[in-house]
Amino acid sequence: MAYFYSLFPVKVYTREVPVNFGTPSMYFPRPFSFDGNDTTSTFLKTYNLSVKLFHKDSQQAGFEAERIADKVRSKRNVIPIVDDKGAETGDFIRFTKLETREADKGVFSIVLDWDSRYYYEKPDWNAATYFEFKSGVK
Repeated sequence: MAYFYSLFPVKVYTREVPVNFGTPSMYFPRPFSFDGNDTTSTFLKTYNLSVKLFHKDSQQAGFEAERIADKVRSKRNVIPIVDDKGAETGDFIRFTKLETREADKGVFSIVLDWDSRYYYEKPDWNAATYFEFKSGVK
């Protein structure tokens, strides 16, 4: 949200868009995810976020959506992650897919996809620490 807001400083909605919402504005819903196989020790989750940009008409909404999307593309689809105070953490997010589309009259969406990998849970066991052999090698 911080990166998009720095490019398009307007009212931001995160819970629900009210009936009498202001324009221009942006809405950030919760991203949804779906899983997939990755490696023998990790699983993959692909996240999808559809940010909505509201403006006076579709042409202005589309212009702003393309401008923001092109800025992200010019950074090789990589944007920094910031903490609660807005300071960069040194981490980043790389989008695997980025597209813009008209959602409604005066509304454009920027659809973002990214992948994250997570380790499978490993069972707890006690490691062997001592071996004693009572016979020789044959």
